Amino acid sequence: MNIHTSVISLSLVLVSTSLSMALAQDVSAIENINTNYMPGSYAPIPISKTYFNYQPKPKIQPIEIAPAENKAQPANETQAAITKPKRAETPVLSPDGSLIFPFGANLPNVICAPLHVCEVSLQPGETIQQIDVGDTLRWQVKLARSVRDGVETSHLIIKPTEVGIVSNLVAITDRRTYTIQLVSRKERMWMPKVVFTYPEDIQANWNAYFAQSQRNSAVTLVNNGLSSSPLDFKYHLKGDKPVWRPMRVYTDQVKTYIDLPPAAKNEEIPALVLLGPGSTEQLVNYRLDGDRFIVDKVIHRASLISGVGRNQERVDIVKEGS
Repeated sequence: MNIHTSVISLSLVLVSTSLSMALAQDVSAIENINTNYMPGSYAPIPISKTYFNYQPKPKIQPIEIAPAENKAQPANETQAAITKPKRAETPVLSPDGSLIFPFGANLPNVICAPLHVCEVSLQPGETIQQIDVGDTLRWQVKLARSVRDGVETSHLIIKPTEVGIVSNLVAITDRRTYTIQLVSRKERMWMPKVVFTYPEDIQANWNAYFAQSQRNSAVTLVNNGLSSSPLDFKYHLKGDKPVWRPMRVYTDQVKTYIDLPPAAKNEEIPALVLLGPGSTEQLVNYRLDGDRFIVDKVIHRASLISGVGRNQERVDIVKEGS
């Protein structure tokens, strides 16, 4: 190796050593700055976590859109009722051959035929006030009346003049309004007699039944001064068996009631006495109300006596537990 080459190599080593020392000194200075800064002078720059928690965005899925139905939807219930007319109600055949429609359920469809008469009977006691017919030229509508048990019934007598025609009528009465669709078909399909049932009549019948039941209960429990306390029927009858022998004896804890049979009114009414200690007879206040003795106290032992001597009839009344 010549002198020139050695000098170049030595120069390179010296330059490399100088650069390494300078770099180490710069790094030491940076570390001193990061760890020995004065409070309040500055703060380290925060590093956003976004760069270290990267989440890939999900792929956008296409939305499937169903084809729109080619149907117009009604805007509200009123419009729905207008666009969808009521269906004709199927009548029920009664034993007398009448076809019965429930009033107010749906539009009654009365089928008539030329040269034949359809009769529509309204509610007994109902009076027609006005009638309007859609086609007065080809539909003949007359009024008729019938009386049964003193109650008048109105009838609509309907007759078409052609086959295959449709119309309607409105009958206003003092109770309700009838709207009837009229259809004319062949002779074998006509309705000779049409009547209606009324839901309010059924409800009124039930109301009357329950009201009468409540009145009967009130008469049974409260009539002639009976209190609302539970009735005690624990009485026994002993002795003879005359026509007037009581059917039942009971108390409401205030008074005592002795019910005689209806046949007793044709016989001599017995006298009532209380039985005290030793079966001694004592007078008691009581009154006869129809076929019933009413005693103004709870009796424990008593007797009903009719006649004297050998013809005397006697029935003893003993309360259970006395």
